[in-house]
Amino acid sequence: MILISTGRSLIWQHWDDVFVVYQPSSAETHVFNETTAWILRSLEQGPQTARRVKEAVELALGIGNGDLGANDFAFAVWRLEELGLLVCREEAVAA
Repeated sequence: MILISTGRSLIWQHWDDVFVVYQPSSAETHVFNETTAWILRSLEQGPQTARRVKEAVELALGIGNGDLGANDFAFAVWRLEELGLLVCREEAVAA
């Protein structure tokens, strides 16, 4: 699965382990935990496979490879997709 960021020109503010993100295109403000914020950050350079994003998030969080629960990752991705900040595509379709 390929993850594609749709959040252009996001304005970030970081306090401790909370990230506040303002989305000018929708005039919405979102509050994210570190996992969710790092998912978005990892997509700033372009589309990535879900596996690569998960590995990047684990590295950013300082946890071992595979230590981020699949359900936690999937929920964060689903929530970002629901908010319109990313799109999930099958690899064959995205290629």
